Order: sequence, then structure tokens, then C-alpha cells
Amino acid sequence: MATKEPRYIKIRSRSPKSRILLRTPLLTDVPAFTARANDPECVKYLPHLLNPKNPITNESNTKNCRQWRAESGIVGYFLVVVLLPEDGTKANQVDATIGDTGIIPINWEEKSGECGMMLNSGPLIRGKGYAIEAIDMQFAFGYDHLGLEKIYFGTDADNIPMQNLLEKKLGIPGRFREKEGDWEYVTTKSWWEERKRLAGEDRVEVEVEEMGPEEQ
Repeated sequence: MATKEPRYIKIRSRSPKSRILLRTPLLTDVPAFTARANDPECVKYLPHLLNPKNPITNESNTKNCRQWRAESGIVGYFLVVVLLPEDGTKANQVDATIGDTGIIPINWEEKSGECGMMLNSGPLIRGKGYAIEAIDMQFAFGYDHLGLEKIYFGTDADNIPMQNLLEKKLGIPGRFREKEGDWEYVTTKSWWEERKRLAGEDRVEVEVEEMGPEEQ
């Protein structure tokens, strides 16, 4: 259910193989947001970012970040993807993010939410399975912790990489929407339960931590 006050969280996978965590954005993340939004490779299939009405700057993203934080847990959860240190120590708030994601907006009455994914461009991040890991963690968060019944994705008709990720890697059936001119991918609670059953001991489970004042 929605919270009355903003909720700042960290989401960690229980798997010892986990390489990322998801968390509420911080103002220190603003330069990373701006870099991604001005990277043609990152926004190739996002017309509103590829050809924005106004320049995307640290100033404009500071406003966005404040809004995401103010609405966190109320409208939905905008989250950033943080790469965990290879030595297994916990990442802290100053770690650079490698992507943006989240379940937002959420229709709490219908128990449904939209999920999106954007990772940094370049071979060090792309093609490493981070997107699948982040999306599975959000399925676990949305279905197992928030009690959602449906999580869906919308993607540009030309965004073949995302379509392949959702269809071939995650096995989510797609539907082309003529009116919108895009593809929609819908998962349900029962779909997630079956995915967990098939994964067996490798199923994704997460822990959700409230961020302390020093982390906010």
C-alpha cells in the first residue's frame, strides 16, 4: 500500500552472487542522471529525452531528484542501480550509480505498476546481465513485498534490445499496441510465482531496508 510520508529504501538480493543493490536516489546522484540523459546511446529510444524541450542539466535533474524523493512510496518507487564492490563490502551512499529503474507509477487500488530500465552505455555495463538482475529484484520487491498483482513494461517499437531482453531473457510475452505505436509486456503475480518455482534454489528474494538519516 502507499505510504503517507516519503519512504527511502535500499533493496538487496539475498543471493550471495548478487552484484547490485537498488535504492532511493540521493542528490549526489544528480551528475550521473545528467550524464545518462545526455548520452545518445542511453536515450536512443526515449524521444522525450533524445529531443527534450529544454536542456537536461544538473539543475533540472536536482528538481527531478527532489520530486522522486518526495513521491517515494506514495506515487511509486524511482530507484537507482548501484554496483556492489567486488570484495563483498557494503556499498555506501557515495557509490556511483550505473542505471535508473523503479516501479513508478503504481496504481495502489489496482495493485499494478510500471517498470522501466536504463543502464549506462558501454561494454563495462551493457551485456553483463545487470538489467535482468535489477528487474528480477523489482519483481521480488513488487510482488513479494508490496503485494502487487501486475507489473508491466512499455517500450518503443524500435527498441529491439529491450524487446529481446523482456521476451527472450525473461520470457515475458509482448503485445504491440497500434494506437500507442509501442510494445507492452505484462507480468502477473502468478507468472512471478512460476518463475520462482522454475528457478528453485536460484530464485530471487530480496530484503528491503529503510535508509537511515545519515544515508538520506
